[in-house]
Parts: sequence; C-alpha cells; structure tokens
Amino acid sequence: MQIDDECVADVSEPVQQEAVNRFKYGGGQFEVSSKGVFFFGTDKDGNEQKPRWICAPLYVIAKTRDERSSEWGRLLEWKDDDDQIHQWAMPLDNLEGDGAEVRRELANRGLHISPNQTERALLSAYIKVANIKARALCVQRLGWHGNVFVTPAGAIGKSDEIMVFQNTQSVEPAFSTSGTITEWRNSVGALAQGNSRLMFAISSAFAGALAEIANEDSGGFHLRGMSSSGKSTALTMAASVWGKPVKYICLWRSTLNGMEGLAALHNDGLLILDEIGQVDPTVAGDTAYLLANGQGKTRASRNGVAKPAQKWRLIFLSSGEEPLSAIMARAGKKSTAGQEIRLADIEADAGREMGIFETLHGRSSPAEFAKEIKDRTSQYFGVAGQAWLEQLTANRDQLHRDVNDRINLFIRQVVPNGSAGQVERVARRFALVAVAGELATEYGLTGWSIGDVTAAAKICFTSWLENFGGNGNREERAILAQVRSFFETHGASRFEDIRVTDEQRVPHRAGFFRTTSDNIREFIVLPEVFRNEICRDKDEKLVKKVLIKAGILIPADSGQPSQNIRLPTFGSVKAYVLKYQSA
Repeated sequence: MQIDDECVADVSEPVQQEAVNRFKYGGGQFEVSSKGVFFFGTDKDGNEQKPRWICAPLYVIAKTRDERSSEWGRLLEWKDDDDQIHQWAMPLDNLEGDGAEVRRELANRGLHISPNQTERALLSAYIKVANIKARALCVQRLGWHGNVFVTPAGAIGKSDEIMVFQNTQSVEPAFSTSGTITEWRNSVGALAQGNSRLMFAISSAFAGALAEIANEDSGGFHLRGMSSSGKSTALTMAASVWGKPVKYICLWRSTLNGMEGLAALHNDGLLILDEIGQVDPTVAGDTAYLLANGQGKTRASRNGVAKPAQKWRLIFLSSGEEPLSAIMARAGKKSTAGQEIRLADIEADAGREMGIFETLHGRSSPAEFAKEIKDRTSQYFGVAGQAWLEQLTANRDQLHRDVNDRINLFIRQVVPNGSAGQVERVARRFALVAVAGELATEYGLTGWSIGDVTAAAKICFTSWLENFGGNGNREERAILAQVRSFFETHGASRFEDIRVTDEQRVPHRAGFFRTTSDNIREFIVLPEVFRNEICRDKDEKLVKKVLIKAGILIPADSGQPSQNIRLPTFGSVKAYVLKYQSA
C-alpha cells in the first residue's frame, strides 16, 4: 500500500512500511514511517525539539461515514507483534473525551503506545488531523450490502468505495483464518464425508450466506442426543468454516438482549449455540422465536429517541440432550408448533452404534475419530468461509434463479403429498442447506462428491419429520390429542345421561351425553367447560375449526359451532355437541 503526503486510498493491500507520511500540526509536524508515529516540534524560540515517539506505525486509511453521511470516523490500520494486520473503523466521537477508550482498544489489538501523557495526547491529535482524502462507507451490520459481503476483515466483492464494518456491539466477531482451503478440504472436509450429520452441519455453515440470495427466512436446527454422542463434534466442524471453533461457538446461556447482539454479529451467517440445557427455561421458546424472526426489540437511545431495532437473517445450529419442548416444560410452559418448526429437531444418533458417526475413516473408535476432528479443526479454519464468499460474490447475479430451482426440486423429492404448510416450510430450510453444500462442493471447497449433501440432508429431514410426528399440521394434531385426552379421562365420569329425569350426582360436571340410533355416543359439553378445558391453552376459534373439520364437533344447521339444546335443570343452553369414540 502506497502511503504519501496526502492519503492512503486502498485498504485492500498490505502496509508498505518503507513509506513515510508527513503533515504539519501546531508549529511542528507528524511523521509516520516503519519506525512509528513521531511528532517533531519546536520550542518557543523556534528551535527543533527532540522527536516525540507516539506509537508504533499506525496509518489513517480513510474517513468513514454511514449511508446518511453521519457517524463519522477514521479507518485505522496497524500490525501487531505477530505481523498480523489489524483494521478498526473508529467512531470519531471516541476522541471527544481524553482518548483513553481509543488507546485501550488499540492496545488491546496489539499496538504499542507511548506511556508518556504528552505523547498519548498527541495520538488523538494525530488521528484527528491526519491529512487524508480517501472515503470509506462504514456499516454497522456484517453480511450482504448489495453485491458486497462485509466481513470483520473487510469487504468481499466489487464496490465503488471502501466498505468497512464498525462494530457497535460489546462482543467482537469471532471470524478468523488459519491454513489454506486445500488443507481444510483435505482434512476437515474429508473426515466429514460419509457422515450425514457432519456434512449437514458443515453445509449449514454455508447456508447462512446463501439465504439472502434465495430470499429464505432465518431458522435453526437442533442436534439432540445423549452426552458424548458427538453433537459438539458436529458443531466444531461447522464452526471451522468461519473461524476457530473454540472462539466461534457460543452457548445458549444468554439473556434475550445478549442473544440479539449475537444474532446481529452473525447476520447472513451461522450462529452456533451449544448446550440448550443451559438456557433459562422461561425464555427458551422466546429465544427460538427471536432468532428465527430476525428482529430484536425497538429501544430508546440515551436522549429518548427510538433506536432502529437490530435485524438479521441467519441459520443457527444448536445442540443438547433434550428438545426445546422439554426445556420449556421445566418452566411449566408448552412449546408451540411455531417454536418447534423454527428450531427443527434432528436425532443426533445416526443408528450405527457410533453416536453421530457413520464411518470413522480407518480410526479405531469414535473417541479417536472425534479427537482427530478436534485437532484438524483447531489447525485449519475460516478459509472455507472466505473462499465461499468469494464464489458467491463472483456468481451472485446468476445464482438467484438456480438456487430457487434447486430448493423446489429438493422439496418435491422429500415432502409427502398432502403435507401441511408447516412441513414444507421446514423442508425449505433443509433444502437451503442441501443446495449450499452442493454448491460448495461444485466450487471445489469440500472435496465431496456431487449428491452427497443432498443425500445427507434427506436423511436429516426424515429424522426431523419422524420426530415432528408426520406430515400433518402439528397444531391440529395437538388439538385432537388434547380432546382425546379429555374424553379418555372424563368421558365416563363427568357426563350425565340426558335421559335421566332425576338429578344425578356427577362431580365436576362437564355436560351430558346421549346415544344416537346408530349407537354413537354424543357429548354435550357446557360452554365454560368447552372454553376452559377442551380449548385449554389453545385458540378457541382454531379448536372449533379443527374439530368441525375432523367431524368431531357437530355444528348447528346455521353453521354455528354451538347448538341450542334443552338440558335437564339448565333449560335451553348454547352447548357444544361432540362425537367421540375411543379407538
């Protein structure tokens, strides 16, 4: 990167440490070279003073601002002791105090700064007055911005100007790289081949960036199984696509506010949450909704003005010994179909008596195989995600139609005829993962054979569908099950025979029964019992609709769900007539 007297205009090239940049300030001048940032000043008589060393080489690359020409800042670049290049889009208002916040952030990322107070104050002045003309567009959200994908390390794709990420979260993104794509493919990718859950997990990592192109919603997958079944190994392989697994993988143990921040930092990517058993059971269902719905709460700023809600689109991958419904049950809550389809439950055990594994590629045991995966993912990581984004940005224009055609083909292959919309909705998410994995394979990133990921995704989808309970509507099945449970429990004890003239002693009476000419028992349920027990915890209108559709609730001739019936001791009452026969 060429550094001259005026500006540094190109952030994409490495720093050239031989260059020298000079500019005047307060009767002296700053000088930036491979030796660091210095200030050459003069005394009151105009005599040159000894140069003041301010910090190690620190370059002001560009002036940053957002799309509204607000939130101005400076794009800074430097190297640490490991010769790693760092960039930071620093908000300019951070310098309006004593500059300690800026110095702390720079030092935390490896920049050496003078311990002397005078020189430390000059650091703030240097950043403020550096003579630069280059501009950079500063964004506060990772992921897609038009045809450009912004990562913490920079933007991928062609843009009219530099685009940089300015993090407003308290957590730093965990994206990082080590090794080459060939090394990752020949180690991590090779070990996953032939293992449906491992290939599916890795493909989920690719799917997040493809969701925006395919216009698919956020959603999650939950690998459920006993301890030491290999669930965490699958998460580790998925994490290695984007960064060092030990830093990339997060835990379910977080507040809703904290989860919003994590979701925003993984926009257009993969969020990995291990150990669902650690989540607060009272917010487990709300957390699943939050992540899948893609938007946080609107909050007020310090001056009382409403701040825009954080938004994201992502795939999230979870693991734990229990499903979401079991976690919520601890707090006395029932999971809804909406929550369960947002976090699709996949049995981690592949059925080969090796936990999540189906082939060990010559290793002597699942434990040895898992250790091999752990070793390889700690050596090679992040490069597959970088290569994937380069391919997506290069081929974005032609991908949209192709991706949707492939998704629809997968759905036709796996969704049974007559399935409810809930099933197809989840199938689309599995399809997105399958297509992402196949594209990554076609781009030469995984080393797998064409069709391998599709087969793996079909296996995982079948596992989810069996656990979900079939291809019908989950809410309708839950309603019918609740009604069945009510009559199996109370059908013989809480209903009076309508033909008996003397009042019967029936405790907690729910209504009356009568027998039709074809020997079918009809239950006449009193209004409050129907509302509070038959419809318990469910939408009353939906319950009526489902029961009429199933032929259980007999509506009036007018079509109304209730009928006017004369009952002993009650007189004329609007009640509900249900036909129920035990299986």
